[in-house]
Amino acid sequence: MKKQLALLRELQRIDLDLDELTKKKGEIQSRLAQNREVLERLVSELDNQKSELEEIRGLQRSKQMDLTEIHDNLKERKKRLLNVGSTKEYNAVEREIEVLQKSAEQTEEETLQLQEVVSDTEDSIKTKQGMVKELQEGIAQEDSNAETELGALDKHITKLNNRAEEARTEVPKRVLYKYDFIRSRRPGLAIVAARSGHCEGCYMSLPPQLFIQIQRAETLETCPSCQRILYFWEDALGEDPMYKAAE
Repeated sequence: MKKQLALLRELQRIDLDLDELTKKKGEIQSRLAQNREVLERLVSELDNQKSELEEIRGLQRSKQMDLTEIHDNLKERKKRLLNVGSTKEYNAVEREIEVLQKSAEQTEEETLQLQEVVSDTEDSIKTKQGMVKELQEGIAQEDSNAETELGALDKHITKLNNRAEEARTEVPKRVLYKYDFIRSRRPGLAIVAARSGHCEGCYMSLPPQLFIQIQRAETLETCPSCQRILYFWEDALGEDPMYKAAE
């Protein structure tokens, strides 16, 4: 049983390392995905702003055409004003000129406002384009670094998985089932030390007779409180820095 417990401890160390490596791998992939999401959002905002700019420029061109037409009408009315034959007609043309002048002033003001919007939007687009370029370069560099890091993690994970499979072939299936079941219910530790009469998984005191049986290591024993598999702490000396010193 001591050999099986030693194999379970080794398997647990491997599984814990695999948990950590898998977590680290997931964090890297999550970070890369978040970077791409930020870039996609920024590119989308940039595309939308470019579309808005084209719409504003279209409106600006329309206003400029309106202004040209108003100025043409003003010239025509002013010429007419010189050739009117009656006071009534003169006053009517003069009112038309006044209305056209006000319309010209309003259209010129709107055109200037649109030009300001165009200028501000162009500046914003230029800034965003710089941000997109900088972010793309940063992501490309991070992708390259992550590829190297993920490759190393995958190699390490493969190596640990291979050793875990080897260890599993040396442990009876009923023991493995118990180990896997406990680990699925209590993520992390499925096998813990019994030391000074207590379980180091939940720190509850163990019945004296159970502690004696654990020291003998003739049978597979579990903690009555947390149900983790137990081994005598001295049997793990040299395996874990935690148990190097004598009690």
